[in-house]
Amino acid sequence: MPRVFAALLLPHDVCDALARDAKAFARIDPLARFTRSTNLHLTLAFVGEISTIDARRLSAALRPLCALTPRDITIGRIGTFDRQRILYAGLSPAESLDPVVNEVRSTITRLGLPLDDKPFRAHITLARDWRRGHPPMTLPARTVPLSGPVLMETVKDPRTGMIRYRQVL
Repeated sequence: MPRVFAALLLPHDVCDALARDAKAFARIDPLARFTRSTNLHLTLAFVGEISTIDARRLSAALRPLCALTPRDITIGRIGTFDRQRILYAGLSPAESLDPVVNEVRSTITRLGLPLDDKPFRAHITLARDWRRGHPPMTLPARTVPLSGPVLMETVKDPRTGMIRYRQVL
């Protein structure tokens, strides 16, 4: 069964630039695990393991929600979630994502699918296992175009153990 989440994808050039910028933070915490550019995204809602049929149903149900997604958002603030040891890029105005997040969550619930009930915190995970608190550096601010929500599946390579995300169509 696929393990899925709803997300907004970022343009490839933005992901590449964010991943490059994040590598500067490796000097501060060399043991942190930095997110590869191909895995950078903005999670809207985590669903978990569901059947392939349900994943396809949910993917189709997310497509009409493009109209609720803001045209763009600014990435640039750095933050940490200390408990989870996450280094992230913050977004502004984060509240502009509320309409699409609320509708994504309602859609998941309406389809009778599981939903992680943690409150939404707009961020892009740059690194995991971050142990150094709030870094003394910043990211360059970037205004980024957004497209509508998509359903993503977590895929683990059986040989390498590497995680990658792919879109459920």
